[in-house]
Amino acid sequence: MTLLRCSKIQVDRAYSRVVKVLTFLKKLMNIIGMSEQWVAAQIRRRGWMSLL
Repeated sequence: MTLLRCSKIQVDRAYSRVVKVLTFLKKLMNIIGMSEQWVAAQIRRRGWMSLL
């Protein structure tokens, strides 16, 4: 339990989540055939950057 309170570990966990989300988006883009510019525009338009 003590390790979960360490700020460095919390930052590492948050960074890991961002990496997983970005990897997922890139795989999804390849499968569906979306362009990176389109995805970036959608993220900005919908405010999804706060989730990352």
